[in-house]
Amino acid sequence: MISSNFYEPNRQSKTGVILVFGSSLYHLVRNLWFLGVYFFMEELDVQMIMISIVGAAIFLVLALGYSILYYLKFIFFIDREREEFVLQKGVFSSETISVPFDKIQQVNFKRNLLQRIIGVYSILIETAGSKEKEVEIKALSKVKAEQLSELLMSHIKTKIDRTIPEDEQVETTTDWQYSLNVLQLLKLGLSSNYLRGLLLLLTFYLTLKDQIFLRQVFPDEISVVGNNGFTFTPWTILLMLLAVLIVTVADTFIKYFNLHLKKTDLGLQVEMGLRKNKKVSLKAKRVQSIEISSNPIQQRLDLHKLKISLATSADDSEKSVITIPGISQKFILRIKDYIHNTQIKQISQIVPNSMLIFRKIIRGLFPLLLLPLLIGYYELNFRLEWIILGIAGYTILLAGYQFLFFRSLKLSISKGFIVKYSGVWRRKQQHLEMWKLQSVSIIQPLWYKKQGLADLVFHSAAGDIYFEVIDENQAKPLMDYLLYKIESTSGEWM
Repeated sequence: MISSNFYEPNRQSKTGVILVFGSSLYHLVRNLWFLGVYFFMEELDVQMIMISIVGAAIFLVLALGYSILYYLKFIFFIDREREEFVLQKGVFSSETISVPFDKIQQVNFKRNLLQRIIGVYSILIETAGSKEKEVEIKALSKVKAEQLSELLMSHIKTKIDRTIPEDEQVETTTDWQYSLNVLQLLKLGLSSNYLRGLLLLLTFYLTLKDQIFLRQVFPDEISVVGNNGFTFTPWTILLMLLAVLIVTVADTFIKYFNLHLKKTDLGLQVEMGLRKNKKVSLKAKRVQSIEISSNPIQQRLDLHKLKISLATSADDSEKSVITIPGISQKFILRIKDYIHNTQIKQISQIVPNSMLIFRKIIRGLFPLLLLPLLIGYYELNFRLEWIILGIAGYTILLAGYQFLFFRSLKLSISKGFIVKYSGVWRRKQQHLEMWKLQSVSIIQPLWYKKQGLADLVFHSAAGDIYFEVIDENQAKPLMDYLLYKIESTSGEWM
């Protein structure tokens, strides 16, 4: 329900002054941290200390004055006649940003730690193909941010109905909601990618090892590392596994805490995050492709990961992909119904040529060519039979994995959709609507042509999807059909 009058000039929440002031202090500390190190290391007399205190006080007063002026100069409103959202800002030089309603693609929310403390939200209004955020209002109350978002989305949906009185209240209806509770988050963390947790742990260890010189801190008679180096025992292995689990679960909680989905008549809203809380409003027409994935453990727990790829700038792929983990199959179907508004029924299926297995195995064997160089450089004394056994084991594992990966690859063709299946441990489904494709291309190296093979590439506004090594007599008819579907469909894809 809209209670604020956004057709008149509005300011941010008064606590926005604190946010601007805190941001100024943060940038100062980040850029002048070396002065603090200098004062800490040097012996300062009373006069220098007094000068430093007075200088810091003057800066704090100036920063506070700048924050107040920035708050007073920051004004935003909706221009009904020109059908656009207007923002005016600037202390020393003024800037006016106007965003037409038909250019608005997405309205997002986010909060950092300071914004959580003072109880405000950032609202971001993005346009298609823009690398930078067109409009960001950093300090709005939750109620006012939601009201502004709903009003903007309602204007887009109704295409600016001029007959609506300015003081009319806009109501939205909720179709369904879904939340990820703490127990589901714990299950998700325990069944997630342990390799990521291991890499985070190793990165943390290597950072400490490189930046903290323990030998300079402790005297020589205190042994920081044993004479025999680090040794693996059952207890150390158990502690490492426990640390990886803790890191993985903690990473999951930080990224996806308080995940909440809400489907209204204005679209799909997604909110998540502990350290960086963000809230995104999705329009179905902007979605270019979706990816559904899960591993066997998560599948038994009915926890699936959904990646939604949006149309955006190719230089900013991070904000073009929204990852929603821990979704049950029931709500996956509801989200697919909202985005596609139709069911996918397979008509035909394409599988890769068996040459793909040999291609990937040969690529996987290339690192073995470096093995003699590594052994010689580090002067490793391995017995020949152990080297042969290791190479044989690696080759068997590589061949087995690539065979399973080949068996999982499928390209399903249905009326209006392409679905790519792949994955060994984590099985993936990538859904593409044909009419949202920008183009389709065939890649044929010289040795491909001799064997009648080709790679298919599907180009969309969210990036490219490859399907490698298929028969040429399947690739060309499919490309012709898809190009026909692209040219003959007049639906909006942005």
